[in-house]
Amino acid sequence: MKQFLYKRAFLKVFDSYTESEKELVISADREIRRYYMKQSAPYGLRIKKLFERGDEKTFEARVSDKMRLLYVESGGLVVFAFLGNHEQVRRYIKGFK
Repeated sequence: MKQFLYKRAFLKVFDSYTESEKELVISADREIRRYYMKQSAPYGLRIKKLFERGDEKTFEARVSDKMRLLYVESGGLVVFAFLGNHEQVRRYIKGFK
């Protein structure tokens, strides 16, 4: 069973969102968890593996047309790392790639 954690950067951005945006993120979170339980993701979430380094795999999920969710899978752990638009996620990734 996977363990799910949230980085502070993720939670900080989440807290700044409107209630309707938060609902979209919560829904995406549920879908990602379901993906790990059933190994099938809905098309709308559009989970994409961005890169792999050792046993760490970094993924992007499309929450909406303007919102992306970045998470890292490593062994039995899934860490929700960052929320933002496409450009913000791209810049965030450049910082640790």
